[in-house]
Amino acid sequence: FAETHEPEAVVAMLNRCLHAQAEVVVRHGGDIDKFVGDAVMARFTGPEMARRAARAAVDIVAAVEALNGERAEAADRLAVGVGVNVGYAVLGAMGAEERMDFTAIGDTVNTASRLCAAAGRGEVLVTEAVRQELDEATGLASQALEPLRIKGKAEPVPVYRVTSRGR
Repeated sequence: FAETHEPEAVVAMLNRCLHAQAEVVVRHGGDIDKFVGDAVMARFTGPEMARRAARAAVDIVAAVEALNGERAEAADRLAVGVGVNVGYAVLGAMGAEERMDFTAIGDTVNTASRLCAAAGRGEVLVTEAVRQELDEATGLASQALEPLRIKGKAEPVPVYRVTSRGR
């Protein structure tokens, strides 16, 4: 998109897309950690955090697909891939003395980021820890995929594709 459009159009499109994703995160009780380029990093804490995060991920894909209804050109269609992991992370101020950001870091965050990078257009990938938390009440279905070799991990990581039931 950025290659074929003026910078102002790219910024406007990105802001619409990021806004739609942020609304979904907040609706599911998550917190926006940061925006990194065209990506949203969100944190979910508390009861049912894995379920809420997975449900938000599926709803983010749907929200971005809904934005496509506003786009006249098929070539301009947007799509996101989402990665979800659950576990411990270190929260705190990171950076240099002159510029600190409050964020989450650690293996849990890195794994989620790698899943996001591996996800295809409109795909939600989750770890085994997330899949174990899903049940009928979430309205989500999971499908086992081939374990992924992920940078920073000694062994392949079991991965699942999550979709809304009936989809």
